[in-house]
Amino acid sequence: MITVVSNPASGAIPLLLLDPDPVFRLGLTTAWATESSVDIVAAGDLSLGEQYWPQSRPLITLIDCGGDWGYVERVRRSYPDRPLILLTPCPQPGQRQQLQSLGVAAYCPKGASLETLLATIRQVAQGQTRWPEPALRGQTAAPQFPNRPPRWLHRLRQSGLEQIEAALAELRSPLATAQGLDRWLLQGRQRELRLARWCVHQLLPVEVVFALTPPPDPPGAIVPIPEPYPLLGQFLTAVQGGLINQTGQVLEIDVLRGDRRAELVYITVQTLKQWCDQARFLQLDPDTIRRQSPEILRDLWQQISLEWLRRYPIGGEVRSLAPAWPQNANLPPMPHAGDFLAHLIHATPITIDQVEYRGESPEAQARAALLRDHLIIQLSNGVMAWFLNRSGDEEDLKYQLYESRYFSTRSLTRFRNELSWQFRQNTYLREPKAIFESRYWLFYQTAGVIKQTNIYGARGEELAQLTGIPWFVTIALETRDAIAPRVRNLIAWLGEGVVYLLTQVIGRGLGLIGRGIAQGLGNSLPRSSDRPK
Repeated sequence: MITVVSNPASGAIPLLLLDPDPVFRLGLTTAWATESSVDIVAAGDLSLGEQYWPQSRPLITLIDCGGDWGYVERVRRSYPDRPLILLTPCPQPGQRQQLQSLGVAAYCPKGASLETLLATIRQVAQGQTRWPEPALRGQTAAPQFPNRPPRWLHRLRQSGLEQIEAALAELRSPLATAQGLDRWLLQGRQRELRLARWCVHQLLPVEVVFALTPPPDPPGAIVPIPEPYPLLGQFLTAVQGGLINQTGQVLEIDVLRGDRRAELVYITVQTLKQWCDQARFLQLDPDTIRRQSPEILRDLWQQISLEWLRRYPIGGEVRSLAPAWPQNANLPPMPHAGDFLAHLIHATPITIDQVEYRGESPEAQARAALLRDHLIIQLSNGVMAWFLNRSGDEEDLKYQLYESRYFSTRSLTRFRNELSWQFRQNTYLREPKAIFESRYWLFYQTAGVIKQTNIYGARGEELAQLTGIPWFVTIALETRDAIAPRVRNLIAWLGEGVVYLLTQVIGRGLGLIGRGIAQGLGNSLPRSSDRPK
């Protein structure tokens, strides 16, 4: 750990503040404006660090990575001599140990006082580290007594892990070439083996640690169980009264009865929670989640579909659909799904109109709720789209699932045709227009009512990849935008010309003609003096 030399002119310790929250940056900069012992050289988001770290002047960096631990690891590898003070909440002991091993100098949560943060900065400036132990509820830190497990248990653990690793190695080659149902089955086998490996690590550790447990709660006390994923729980609470479509578009879930629609949404949310648990077990970092989001969404859709088929099998048998399982089914558009899933697991910052907001900020929470609603609704629509195409006109499923107005074959066929027409309209007209206007259309719910809104999003790459009719639509829109003002000006000019022609030319001509007619009539009438007496 290097020692940071203070500014010789002022004696202040130079600081670099990196935080996606502009309010926090402004507050800390203002609070320390009169503090002579520290000097905030610059403050900005995470991208600002690349401008100052390569400089020869050592700076202490106060950083809030928003749960993106992979970013901290890259910074430590690229700039190992730049001391970091972590401001991001880090309650997990395993993560704390990993960050300490990477060489992060200190940890000071944002809830700490300015005096505590200032003391931490001074310790780091002197080449020391500071990692306060997390406080335990109702007790002080308890002594631990490690013991080695029995030799036979250790051998059992080793042999089990070797067998699991061998099985995973055997799956890599066929998984790379498998397609369709075979690939889906192999992926399920791979997940089972990884989960088994995690269970072995948890149930048969290398070292057994005994720690004093906290005192039990008094009899009759109510111990609340926190919701691990409050965003998902809030959605279920909001739609308890049902979901009503007021978007002006036909949705696949509209065919379902109210209770069946709520059941499908519940299955979708529970599947999302199960995936979140697996992602935490596998310690997927935000970059991996964003990169693999298409595969994750397809896997979620398949899991939801299988659970729905298990409850309501087509033809009375689930396995009869295995050969017809879709390999490349077109899922509904779910923009920014990878960012939402990463935020759900790691509380990462969310970018809104090119500005990053902390995961805990109200703006990020509102945008996350919007992405959550759209993801859940579209996953449910994707399940019902495939289910409608496969179920046909089966009477048992109609009475179990559908609204009564869709019992007749004609009404159900009309509903499918409407969905098909809307899909083509969205594909060839609405989506190209949204791409050209750099917007995403999202579904959201408020008090159980589904509505639609749009958000800004850069879509230049998608625009460059358009071909055929969608490309022609964008060209037509561009041509209309280019020609419309000129056409309007031409029509206005022609209108002025017509008005001038009617009033100044034709109107005056008609006036002269009328005057001549009046004069002729006047001359032809006999004068009173010329009349016979």
